[in-house]
Amino acid sequence: MATQTPPRPPDDPSRDDTDPHGIPAADSTSSGETTRPVGTTRAARRAPGRRPMAAGNVLVVLLIAAVVGSLLNAAGIRKTANGQPVGLRRDVARFFAEPLYDFSHALQVDELRKGVQALAGRTGDDDINTSLPDPITTATTPDGTPVSTTVPPKKQAFSPTKRLKVWVGGDSLSITPGESFVNLAPGTEVMDVANNFVDGHVATGLARPEVFNWPDHMLDVIATDQPNAVVITLGSNDDQNLTGEGGVGPFGSPEWMTEYRRRVGGMMDAITVHSDRVLFWVGVPVLRARSEDRYNPINQIFREEAAKRPGRVVYVDLDTPFRGPDGGYADYLNGVQIRTPDGIHFTRAGGDQVAQMVIDAMNKTYDLQSWRTKVTTPPTTSGAPTNGTAGTTPTTKKK
Repeated sequence: MATQTPPRPPDDPSRDDTDPHGIPAADSTSSGETTRPVGTTRAARRAPGRRPMAAGNVLVVLLIAAVVGSLLNAAGIRKTANGQPVGLRRDVARFFAEPLYDFSHALQVDELRKGVQALAGRTGDDDINTSLPDPITTATTPDGTPVSTTVPPKKQAFSPTKRLKVWVGGDSLSITPGESFVNLAPGTEVMDVANNFVDGHVATGLARPEVFNWPDHMLDVIATDQPNAVVITLGSNDDQNLTGEGGVGPFGSPEWMTEYRRRVGGMMDAITVHSDRVLFWVGVPVLRARSEDRYNPINQIFREEAAKRPGRVVYVDLDTPFRGPDGGYADYLNGVQIRTPDGIHFTRAGGDQVAQMVIDAMNKTYDLQSWRTKVTTPPTTSGAPTNGTAGTTPTTKKK
């Protein structure tokens, strides 16, 4: 007896008759046999594979990405190249970085990076300013040494109601003593530290303005914080060739001494001129890691330039006080460890000593104690008061 094939149900719109590769699904008969669409070849039924990209195309894409990335980051690349240690490596890096930056700037591609930095609050991170101010000198001593003619300001008085605002910062040697200063300042009852922190920048100085331009930074500090006093520690990273405007070398040569003196004097004047602000310039202590006398020329310039600006710049010597009994480097003084194992930086105890030296210098420069006096009214025998009480004469008496 013949078997009839049951009629096929109507098409269901929701039914998916394609396999994952887009080939129509095969129909099955009631007997289990599978039928395939008419005209479907074996090649058409085979799942299509992805065609790999040619190696040359990959290289082109990578090259384009590298070029675009370099143009977007050209300012950062130039900053990094200029920050390399002085030598052949830096020269080669700058040889490629400077034209790349010029090209990116000409196309204004660097504007996109500036916009991102502005959103991140890092405006100016890529700026390079190698301009350094000249000292303000209008006279010379009999031996021809230039001196400042600015009149020393009068000794200023501060009190708990008229407080002395102090900014503290510098290179890495400023950090631990600066923290000690922040801790000791409240004990004076008249000092406030700007922002209550140390504005320290590691591996900086006056030798490499393209790495960090201290005079330019201090102009921003003065405009923002308006301190009465500035305590700055610089010099330990300046024993190298000078770059930027007026760059010269080698370290310690007559040409180097002349240019470094110009930079120091210019910064001193930039901070103190046309104001009653006083700059306390902290010198370089003897370091174990380098020759014990290596920083003598630098400290000599600090001392001499400060002496030209009496009442405006005070030099705080750290070289002599921190030498040992033999006149050389010492980790311990009077049984107290004052230097860290690297032979460069200060321990907390050493930092406390430096901070106290700065406070002592401030007590000599400012009147920080007269507020402690008060007026008293002791009795006097002169005259016959009409109200039946003894007359009084004002005098002063310290607590």
